[in-house]
Amino acid sequence: AKGKLVATRLDDAGASVLAYHVAHFRHSDEDAWRQTIAAGRVRVNGRVAAAEELLGAGDELEFHRAPWREPEAPLIFGVVLEDEHVLVVEKPAGLQVLPAGPFSEHTLLQLVQGSAPQRAQSSPVHRLGRGTSGLVLFGKTRAARAELSRQFRECSALKTYFGLVEGTSLPRSAVAAHAIGRLPVGRWQTFAVAADGLPSRTRVRVLARDEAARRSLVAAQPITGRPNQIRIHLAALGAPLVGDPLFAPGGGLKSTAKPAEGGYCLHAASLGFVHPATGRWTKLRSRPAWL
Repeated sequence: AKGKLVATRLDDAGASVLAYHVAHFRHSDEDAWRQTIAAGRVRVNGRVAAAEELLGAGDELEFHRAPWREPEAPLIFGVVLEDEHVLVVEKPAGLQVLPAGPFSEHTLLQLVQGSAPQRAQSSPVHRLGRGTSGLVLFGKTRAARAELSRQFRECSALKTYFGLVEGTSLPRSAVAAHAIGRLPVGRWQTFAVAADGLPSRTRVRVLARDEAARRSLVAAQPITGRPNQIRIHLAALGAPLVGDPLFAPGGGLKSTAKPAEGGYCLHAASLGFVHPATGRWTKLRSRPAWL
């Protein structure tokens, strides 16, 4: 795979090939870029570049990345609703929605777009965490995506999740209103309860309690849309999701696991939105495999 770009900015002209890549592509440090350039994987105007070669405005740069094997992921999805405007699918736990990190082809976006010609321009208007299963809404046209995205921004689209949590002490209903902000964890950052974070609200209702197993089934409806909000708020209420390696009771961090790791039990079970073409309220439901 390769990517091509054109160095057109005045401050790019005169920079070395090495300095340009170190400044613009910080996923790799200077030593890594020097090795990449020495291996002949960076080209200027179609020819192999040298690290100290100077760039001119308008030069075309190509980066031929080394191939990699993507981690295993479930490469299936179910179709719940489809017409010429919208597509709603069921995502399995363990499948990432968008390309990022080590995942490119093993993502829901690539699977959907490659599954049929009429889905080639489809894009999701919201996301689920890699470990979360359930309903994901795609817009198949630019107009549909714009309207659906507006509904999610204005919180008029409704989502309800089923979660299996630790313990049986949650009240029958509650609203978590803990602020959520970024916290550094080693070389990366995650979100967690933070005093200086953004206001966040999630409605939680207990559906069933299993006293013997010390677990409860809950329905959670996010009012705001912060990253990992439901996981964080359930933990903040003293009932972290079963299998969640990251968030501890109280909403803080209990390990340095990355947010996508872990086989936690969270499923996007209900999705409601106004259809962008018909104007009709549309509500869909999905049942988790673990229920």
